[in-house]
Amino acid sequence: MTDLNTTITEVTIYPNRARVTRRGTVELKQGEHRLQVGELPLSLLPESVRAAGKGTAQARILAMDVTKAFYQEPPTATVAELEKEIEKLEDQDKTLADQAAAHQAQLEFLKGLGTAAGENLSRGIAFGKSKVADGQEMLAFIAEGMAAASQGLRETTAQRRDMEKELTKLRNELEQQRSARPRERYAVTVDAEVLGQGDFELEVTYVVRNASWKPLYDLRLDSDPISDLQSQISNLNLTYLGQVTQRTGEDWEEVALSLSTAKPALATILPELRPWYVSVPAPPPPIAAPAAKRAPAMLARFAPTAAEEPAPEMMLTGIEMEEEAEPVVEMEAVTAEVEETGAALTFRVAKPATIPSDGSPHKTTVAALSLTPRLDYVAAPKLVSQAYRRATVTNDTDYVFLPGPANVFYGGEYVGTTTLATIVSGQEPGAVAPGQEFKVFLGVDERIKVSRELVASEVDKKFIGDRRRLHYAYRIKVQNLRDGQEKIIVSDQIPVARHEEIKVRLDMAEPKPTKQTELGTLEWELDLEPGEEQAIRFDFNVEHPRSLAVIGLPRE
Repeated sequence: MTDLNTTITEVTIYPNRARVTRRGTVELKQGEHRLQVGELPLSLLPESVRAAGKGTAQARILAMDVTKAFYQEPPTATVAELEKEIEKLEDQDKTLADQAAAHQAQLEFLKGLGTAAGENLSRGIAFGKSKVADGQEMLAFIAEGMAAASQGLRETTAQRRDMEKELTKLRNELEQQRSARPRERYAVTVDAEVLGQGDFELEVTYVVRNASWKPLYDLRLDSDPISDLQSQISNLNLTYLGQVTQRTGEDWEEVALSLSTAKPALATILPELRPWYVSVPAPPPPIAAPAAKRAPAMLARFAPTAAEEPAPEMMLTGIEMEEEAEPVVEMEAVTAEVEETGAALTFRVAKPATIPSDGSPHKTTVAALSLTPRLDYVAAPKLVSQAYRRATVTNDTDYVFLPGPANVFYGGEYVGTTTLATIVSGQEPGAVAPGQEFKVFLGVDERIKVSRELVASEVDKKFIGDRRRLHYAYRIKVQNLRDGQEKIIVSDQIPVARHEEIKVRLDMAEPKPTKQTELGTLEWELDLEPGEEQAIRFDFNVEHPRSLAVIGLPRE
């Protein structure tokens, strides 16, 4: 069997997994050969492995097998480095041990010298042969020497103690390296028949878990020119990014990277529908009989019968399944959910990419595009007394913009984060297909002033039967303090009745709203010249029976 050295050349990443392509070349002679591609990660799905070959050798693949294999960690440089470091520290420890021994010998010598000198000095002074001053000099010499030797011994002992801790740590690491259990990995074995000698390139592809990607965007709008509305067209530079995360157990180094929106499912069998039961509530249990009457009934329960009636089934009210009728469901393999949102998209990254298996997000550029936005302002003064700059952009590229977060930059300033997607009321954010529009908010512009106030809140003194009428009026002021003409979209609302006895009617609006919805939303489109201010007023009435308490009315 030949161990074939392969490298990862291509990776296609899906939203919840990845397909990896490995290639390796070997020269084969005529005959049958067994090639093994080892060291494959445990995140590999064995049923996904495929093998193919090409080359100058006239060969065909006979069989392929995927098995688990155990690999012993080789005597890596880590082991050699640990051994070298331990040897170095052991030599240093021996030097320190010699120094400690020398300090200890010096102490013993000085102690002996002190004892002998004391006896001789005592006899010398007694017989008048020595002076007291000589004894003092001797004692000072011995004390100074012993202090130095003791200090040296303490320092050497401390150094050896620290070194012993480091040696223990390194020895434990070395033991772990030497006694490490074999690593469990996958290996792919391919049997090939060669009819003519030559080079044979084996390609192995497999799907791995623990890999994913999601779209990200950087949106950069050039600073707007100071001119009239029609020429206020700036470039929107869109950088389409793919954020890749993988912890498959193998690094992808300098690979041809593709990002796909497909969600492959290994299980392709349609799940079977199970019975859906509808029933009625179970009858209430009988009222318990007194104790004297319960005894015969209890004894009767144990009397043999020709045919016992089944106990009543437990049922749930409403459209639910009966508990006892529910069959036992076996655990099924988890498969990816396939959404029919059109054909899958695949983005091929132009440059080779390196993605380590560290679980950290890594960004790669899909495309850098330039779009032309239409700029205006939007304001909802009931909620915020400020106007927001908005860009409406048509996707005039060949790319589909998948829903994802976008960092927005206006000029050289970071504005914030938004979501790039098509927004349809009541639906999840969708992808922006070529030709579709999307909107991006670019932050607040303090040069557009917006205010809102309640100018009327009255109760009609005339009653129509037993009904009460309330009158409200709001005034909105919008002023353009910019140097160019600006389009400003102002939104507000009137209440919507949720009770049949409550009636709400828009009494007056000046100017007339450009748009009005059934949910009470009012919208005005204003074109303001530099320095121009425009007022909007709208009045509405609320009628309801005097006996009916109404909530949700204005409190200003």
